[in-house]
Amino acid sequence: MADYEITKWIEEQLLEEETAYTHLYQEKGLEAVVAQLSGLGDFNFEDHRIFLLQDVKGAHLAGNIARINGSGASGYLDAASIEVTGPDENESPGYILRNISLGAHTLILGTSTYFVTELLEGLGGGLLIGFAIVLLVGAGAGVAVGRRTEHRLVQISTTLQDVAKGNLEARVPLKSGTADDLTQLSAEINKTIGHLQNMVESQNQISADIAHDLRTPMQRLRQRLEAIGQSPDLPQLQATAVYEAIDAADDLIETFHALLRISQIEAGARRENFCQVDLVSVLARIEDAYGAVAEEKGQSLTFTAVPPPVTISGDRQLLTQMMANVVENALRHCAGDAQIQVGLEVHNATITFVVCDNGPGIPAEEKEKVLRRFYRLEKSRTTSGNGLGLSLVKAVADLHDAKLSLTDGNPGLTVSIVFTAPPKGSL
Repeated sequence: MADYEITKWIEEQLLEEETAYTHLYQEKGLEAVVAQLSGLGDFNFEDHRIFLLQDVKGAHLAGNIARINGSGASGYLDAASIEVTGPDENESPGYILRNISLGAHTLILGTSTYFVTELLEGLGGGLLIGFAIVLLVGAGAGVAVGRRTEHRLVQISTTLQDVAKGNLEARVPLKSGTADDLTQLSAEINKTIGHLQNMVESQNQISADIAHDLRTPMQRLRQRLEAIGQSPDLPQLQATAVYEAIDAADDLIETFHALLRISQIEAGARRENFCQVDLVSVLARIEDAYGAVAEEKGQSLTFTAVPPPVTISGDRQLLTQMMANVVENALRHCAGDAQIQVGLEVHNATITFVVCDNGPGIPAEEKEKVLRRFYRLEKSRTTSGNGLGLSLVKAVADLHDAKLSLTDGNPGLTVSIVFTAPPKGSL
């Protein structure tokens, strides 16, 4: 490969000389070319360059060689085909020629391949030494660059994980004075996080404005309806309608609060309330709250849990509401004789909150859809609720890095929420 590149370079040099001599001939004539070649006569045969100007009959007009035995065409020519005027001390095996037509005359330029041979021999030894040096230096530099790159990739990954958890203040550390690809990528990531932070803050501000502008009027509406319903002069029929309107207002207020709560959770705003929460005690509160409800409906509600404490880092209020929503969802959608089992299981690396029932269940194609806001199964549209219960459950699970799954209970539905267990000794 190296000899090809060198040979190509020599041919390009000869081509440039051809252009120069052609231009000289066209501008100043043959005498100028002869004078130029005579000036080059001091470069003898040992300097590995040959010049020969011939007339139309092949007679020698100028140059440092007598003649060329053969066609003298452009390309490679063996050194034995060249006749010199003086002693031949050249060790070159041959020449690379360039045949140039100057009117009726012919100019032959040549460069010895001895130059190529010597250069390749020098390059060969140099390359071996250079390769060894490059290999050693490259190995050391590669390790250093690899470690530095790995460290910076870890910084980028950690920052993105923090952002995914809701910490929009996180940024990738930037090293001043560097402008490599990772630095540019880090800068773009920081810019994107900044835009995201601005959008979330704007959304939160809009939500706060909506809460301020709509919550008070809705509560006042409810108060006025309640005052009207308590009027002694109000006929029974109208009083019934007023209290139905109050119930509708309560549903609207609850829906509004649920939407705001989900938005806050998805934005990660509630992480600031995280503390160590004992899930066994949370489950006990839910048992106290819903045991009587299940008994009143004729349902069997059974709670099983491991001995306390079973702690995770989280928001106690949100965890309580999440677990309550799952239990309440089973109570609402199961028949009067349903059996509902609520449990808390601890394994080596996980803590699982699970609710199983033998109710109607959820079709496989609907399991993902029921986690959307306001989505309700067709058979559930006649029951109470706003379609936000499972959306809130998913938002709280995501906030706590827990995995929510809905599976068939054969019959019924099994809802599982799997948390990553803290290190041994903290349970």
